[in-house]
Amino acid sequence: MNWKTDLKLADLDAATRLEVTCKRCGLCRYEPQAALLRQPELAQAYLDEVERSLRCSNRFCRGMVRVALIHDDKTEGFVGGMA
Repeated sequence: MNWKTDLKLADLDAATRLEVTCKRCGLCRYEPQAALLRQPELAQAYLDEVERSLRCSNRFCRGMVRVALIHDDKTEGFVGGMA
């Protein structure tokens, strides 16, 4: 079991974006959770099922994709020093 088999698309916040990267050509795109939920076949799908159903958006490639969650955490540089 991993996080993709434990988490449903409907469990995510509506503002969450998923990074969809093609395994064949490397093309990357970002899909909002709300847009994916509008597709009836994905309404009750787990993230691994979403990953299997999506394809590359390049019409000449149409390869399988990898799905990753995007975290919008603001990272700050290290502020400190040696005493």
